[in-house]
Amino acid sequence: MNILAFDVGGTTIKYGIVNEYSEVLLKGSITTPGDENSFLETVNKIISTNQNSFDKISIAMPGFVNKQDSSYLWGANLKYAIDFTKINGFDFSKFSIDNDGNVAAYSEYLLHYSNKFSNLIMLTFGTGIGGGIIAGGKLIRGSGSAGEVGHMLTSKGDEEYLCNCGKTGCFEASTSAAAWTNECKRLSKKYPESELAMKFSEEKLGSIIFDRSIELNSEESATRDKIIVNISNGLVSLFEIFDNEAFILGGSMAGKPYDLVLLINQDIKNRFKFPSRVFPQILVSTQKGEAGIVGAALIAQNE
Repeated sequence: MNILAFDVGGTTIKYGIVNEYSEVLLKGSITTPGDENSFLETVNKIISTNQNSFDKISIAMPGFVNKQDSSYLWGANLKYAIDFTKINGFDFSKFSIDNDGNVAAYSEYLLHYSNKFSNLIMLTFGTGIGGGIIAGGKLIRGSGSAGEVGHMLTSKGDEEYLCNCGKTGCFEASTSAAAWTNECKRLSKKYPESELAMKFSEEKLGSIIFDRSIELNSEESATRDKIIVNISNGLVSLFEIFDNEAFILGGSMAGKPYDLVLLINQDIKNRFKFPSRVFPQILVSTQKGEAGIVGAALIAQNE
């Protein structure tokens, strides 16, 4: 069974045809439209282009969904509702929708970690931070929208960390991949001759700030430390609540995380102690940027 799978972000829609072996047969990406009508037109064009190449459609969305109504309700980085029953030729039996963090977690667990861990948390770093929680081998959805870890409050509630959701101090406001990139842009403008600025101009990746081979000046180093501290605080808080065995970090940074995991582990070791317990392993998604579309396909195939 082939699935036409969509991984929708606040900036980009990734899509692909995924077969029953979780192989991505073809893939593409397009800028996320700004309203429901444009979004549905975009989806309809992709469906039409790939007609007769798939059996079901599955969509992962960056926020709250209603699976029963096949609708997207709202998200901090995509702030308009979408009624997917309006897509051409809609068939409820051949359509699936879920949260993007949920499908990424489901994909990582089912394909890579089900024989090793029963409890893991997936965090996807992009425009925001998506989350998916596997507990006892099951995906936790709560009443429908569990796993929105990007909007737990981890920082001081000041304007510096104003989140797109309207709150201040959200985890993703200080630690998303977009926040890393914004800090690199700010620092590059202030210190255009720095090694970080030159590397950032080449790579265009916010995760470059975690490359320990780069010699940082004092402000650049302090900025990196602040990001790492905020990430660590979020992971420790999640561990205290869920007692998970592993964190899987994915999203746009998975291709080039540099020394992010090492820096987080060092910070947690230096600042926290866990008597009689072992802090979870921190791993980087092996699926790079495909966890979303593969996970959306797996949800459609298995649920």
